[in-house]
Amino acid sequence: MEVTFVIIDDNKEIEEHPLLFTLEDKFKNVKFYSNPQEGLDFIKNNLDINLIVLLDIEFSKDDKLDGHDLLKEIYNSSTLIPVILWSGINQTNEEFSDFINNRAFGFLSKDCSLEEAMQIVDKAFNNLKNSLDNTIEDWIISNESDKDKPIYFTSSGESYTLNEILKEIRLQTPIGKEFSSKLNSLTIDLLLRKKENL
Repeated sequence: MEVTFVIIDDNKEIEEHPLLFTLEDKFKNVKFYSNPQEGLDFIKNNLDINLIVLLDIEFSKDDKLDGHDLLKEIYNSSTLIPVILWSGINQTNEEFSDFINNRAFGFLSKDCSLEEAMQIVDKAFNNLKNSLDNTIEDWIISNESDKDKPIYFTSSGESYTLNEILKEIRLQTPIGKEFSSKLNSLTIDLLLRKKENL
Protein backbone atom coordinates (compact mmCIF):
# COMPACT_ATOMS: atom_id res chain seq x y z
CA MET A 1 0.00 0.00 0.00
CA GLU A 2 1.31 3.42 -0.94
CA VAL A 3 0.88 6.21 1.56
CA THR A 4 1.85 9.87 1.59
CA PHE A 5 2.86 11.48 4.86
CA VAL A 6 1.94 15.13 5.23
CA ILE A 7 3.93 17.01 7.86
CA ILE A 8 2.52 20.42 8.82
CA ASP A 9 4.83 22.40 11.07
CA ASP A 10 5.90 26.04 10.87
CA ASN A 11 9.36 25.22 12.23
CA LYS A 12 11.45 24.46 9.13
CA GLU A 13 14.23 23.03 11.30
CA ILE A 14 11.94 20.07 11.95
CA GLU A 15 12.72 18.95 8.38
CA GLU A 16 16.03 17.71 9.82
CA HIS A 17 14.30 15.61 12.50
CA PRO A 18 15.33 11.92 12.40
CA LEU A 19 11.66 10.88 12.20
CA LEU A 20 11.25 12.56 8.80
CA PHE A 21 14.33 10.80 7.39
CA THR A 22 13.00 7.48 8.69
CA LEU A 23 9.61 8.12 7.07
CA GLU A 24 11.29 8.96 3.75
CA ASP A 25 13.39 5.78 3.91
CA LYS A 26 10.45 3.54 4.80
CA PHE A 27 7.50 5.10 2.96
CA LYS A 28 9.16 7.35 0.31
CA ASN A 29 6.35 9.91 -0.05
CA VAL A 30 6.76 12.67 2.53
CA LYS A 31 5.45 16.22 2.01
CA PHE A 32 6.47 19.01 4.36
CA TYR A 33 4.45 22.21 4.74
CA SER A 34 5.52 25.08 6.96
CA ASN A 35 2.40 27.02 5.93
CA PRO A 36 -0.66 25.39 7.55
CA GLN A 37 -3.09 26.57 4.87
CA GLU A 38 -0.92 25.08 2.10
CA GLY A 39 -0.77 21.79 3.97
CA LEU A 40 -4.53 21.79 4.39
CA ASP A 41 -5.03 22.60 0.69
CA PHE A 42 -2.79 19.65 -0.28
CA ILE A 43 -4.85 17.31 1.90
CA LYS A 44 -8.18 18.55 0.52
CA ASN A 45 -6.93 18.20 -3.05
CA ASN A 46 -5.64 14.65 -2.52
CA LEU A 47 -8.42 12.89 -0.62
CA ASP A 48 -8.35 10.08 -3.18
CA ILE A 49 -4.94 8.81 -2.01
CA ASN A 50 -3.80 7.33 1.31
CA LEU A 51 -2.68 10.08 3.65
CA ILE A 52 -1.26 10.13 7.17
CA VAL A 53 -0.80 13.56 8.75
CA LEU A 54 1.70 14.65 11.39
CA LEU A 55 0.38 17.94 12.68
CA ASP A 56 2.02 20.52 14.91
CA ILE A 57 -0.33 22.16 17.40
CA GLU A 58 1.03 25.66 17.84
CA PHE A 59 1.78 27.92 14.89
CA SER A 60 3.04 31.48 14.66
CA LYS A 61 0.62 34.30 15.40
CA ASP A 62 0.76 35.27 11.72
CA ASP A 63 -0.93 32.01 10.73
CA LYS A 64 -4.71 32.11 10.69
CA LEU A 65 -4.99 28.40 11.58
CA ASP A 66 -3.59 26.49 14.55
CA GLY A 67 -3.51 22.75 15.16
CA HIS A 68 -7.03 22.74 16.61
CA ASP A 69 -8.46 24.44 13.51
CA LEU A 70 -6.52 22.20 11.13
CA LEU A 71 -7.57 19.00 12.88
CA LYS A 72 -11.21 20.04 12.70
CA GLU A 73 -10.92 20.99 9.01
CA ILE A 74 -9.22 17.69 8.14
CA TYR A 75 -11.82 15.68 10.05
CA ASN A 76 -14.63 17.57 8.32
CA SER A 77 -13.05 16.74 4.93
CA SER A 78 -12.45 13.05 5.64
CA THR A 79 -12.73 10.75 8.63
CA LEU A 80 -10.39 8.25 6.93
CA ILE A 81 -7.15 10.20 7.48
CA PRO A 82 -5.15 9.34 10.60
CA VAL A 83 -3.88 12.61 12.10
CA ILE A 84 -1.05 12.31 14.62
CA LEU A 85 -0.47 15.40 16.71
CA TRP A 86 3.23 16.17 16.99
CA SER A 87 4.07 18.84 19.46
CA GLY A 88 6.68 20.22 21.79
CA ILE A 89 4.19 21.97 24.06
CA ASN A 90 2.10 20.69 26.93
CA GLN A 91 -1.66 20.78 26.53
CA THR A 92 -4.33 21.27 29.16
CA ASN A 93 -6.98 18.60 29.67
CA GLU A 94 -9.52 20.85 27.98
CA GLU A 95 -7.36 21.21 24.88
CA PHE A 96 -6.72 17.47 24.73
CA SER A 97 -10.46 16.94 24.98
CA ASP A 98 -10.87 19.14 21.92
CA PHE A 99 -8.39 16.98 20.03
CA ILE A 100 -10.11 13.78 21.09
CA ASN A 101 -13.49 15.13 19.95
CA ASN A 102 -11.98 15.80 16.56
CA ARG A 103 -10.61 12.26 16.41
CA ALA A 104 -6.86 12.76 16.61
CA PHE A 105 -5.27 9.36 15.97
CA GLY A 106 -2.47 9.84 18.49
CA PHE A 107 -0.09 12.19 20.21
CA LEU A 108 3.66 12.44 19.78
CA SER A 109 6.05 14.59 21.74
CA LYS A 110 8.85 16.03 19.64
CA ASP A 111 11.15 14.84 22.42
CA CYS A 112 10.08 11.19 22.20
CA SER A 113 12.43 8.52 20.90
CA LEU A 114 12.40 7.44 17.28
CA GLU A 115 11.20 4.01 18.39
CA GLU A 116 8.22 5.50 20.26
CA ALA A 117 7.35 7.68 17.27
CA MET A 118 7.50 4.78 14.82
CA GLN A 119 5.21 2.69 17.02
CA ILE A 120 2.43 5.25 16.57
CA VAL A 121 3.25 5.79 12.89
CA ASP A 122 3.15 2.03 12.20
CA LYS A 123 -0.14 1.77 14.11
CA ALA A 124 -1.63 4.53 11.92
CA PHE A 125 -0.30 2.80 8.77
CA ASN A 126 -1.83 -0.55 9.77
CA ASN A 127 -5.13 1.13 10.64
CA LEU A 128 -5.20 2.67 7.18
CA LYS A 129 -4.13 -0.59 5.52
CA ASN A 130 -7.06 -2.47 7.08
CA SER A 131 -9.68 0.11 6.13
CA LEU A 132 -12.54 -0.68 3.74
CA ASP A 133 -11.16 1.47 0.91
CA ASN A 134 -7.79 -0.27 1.01
CA THR A 135 -9.47 -3.68 1.10
CA ILE A 136 -11.31 -2.69 -2.09
CA GLU A 137 -8.07 -1.39 -3.61
CA ASP A 138 -6.30 -4.68 -2.78
CA TRP A 139 -9.17 -6.55 -4.44
CA ILE A 140 -8.86 -4.44 -7.60
CA ILE A 141 -5.10 -5.02 -7.73
CA SER A 142 -5.61 -8.80 -7.42
CA ASN A 143 -8.69 -8.94 -9.68
CA GLU A 144 -8.23 -6.15 -12.21
CA SER A 145 -11.05 -7.39 -14.44
CA ASP A 146 -13.52 -6.59 -11.60
CA LYS A 147 -12.70 -2.90 -11.35
CA ASP A 148 -15.16 -1.79 -14.04
CA LYS A 149 -18.02 -4.07 -13.01
CA PRO A 150 -21.07 -2.26 -11.61
CA ILE A 151 -21.55 -3.35 -8.01
CA TYR A 152 -23.77 -0.68 -6.49
CA PHE A 153 -27.13 0.60 -7.72
CA THR A 154 -28.96 3.51 -6.15
CA SER A 155 -32.72 3.88 -5.87
CA SER A 156 -32.51 6.67 -8.48
CA GLY A 157 -31.05 4.24 -11.03
CA GLU A 158 -27.38 5.23 -10.89
CA SER A 159 -24.78 2.49 -10.95
CA TYR A 160 -21.21 2.54 -9.65
CA THR A 161 -18.30 0.27 -10.56
CA LEU A 162 -15.92 -1.06 -7.94
CA ASN A 163 -13.37 1.53 -9.01
CA GLU A 164 -15.91 4.34 -8.77
CA ILE A 165 -17.06 3.20 -5.34
CA LEU A 166 -13.43 3.25 -4.16
CA LYS A 167 -13.17 6.89 -5.19
CA GLU A 168 -16.54 7.77 -3.62
CA ILE A 169 -15.43 6.23 -0.30
CA ARG A 170 -12.10 8.03 -0.29
CA LEU A 171 -13.70 11.37 -1.12
CA GLN A 172 -16.23 10.73 1.67
CA THR A 173 -19.15 11.58 -0.61
CA PRO A 174 -22.73 10.73 0.47
CA ILE A 175 -22.65 7.74 -1.93
CA GLY A 176 -19.35 6.53 -0.46
CA LYS A 177 -20.65 6.83 3.11
CA GLU A 178 -23.95 5.16 2.18
CA PHE A 179 -22.15 2.25 0.50
CA SER A 180 -19.80 1.76 3.49
CA SER A 181 -22.69 1.74 5.93
CA LYS A 182 -24.78 -0.68 3.87
CA LEU A 183 -21.83 -3.00 3.27
CA ASN A 184 -21.12 -3.17 7.00
CA SER A 185 -24.79 -3.92 7.71
CA LEU A 186 -24.85 -6.59 4.99
CA THR A 187 -21.72 -8.24 6.36
CA ILE A 188 -23.15 -8.39 9.87
CA ASP A 189 -26.44 -9.75 8.53
CA LEU A 190 -24.68 -12.49 6.53
CA LEU A 191 -22.55 -13.47 9.50
CA LEU A 192 -25.56 -13.63 11.82
CA ARG A 193 -27.47 -15.78 9.33
CA LYS A 194 -24.34 -17.93 8.89
CA LYS A 195 -24.35 -17.28 5.18
CA GLU A 196 -20.68 -16.43 5.19
CA ASN A 197 -17.62 -17.23 7.27
CA LEU A 198 -14.74 -14.87 7.76
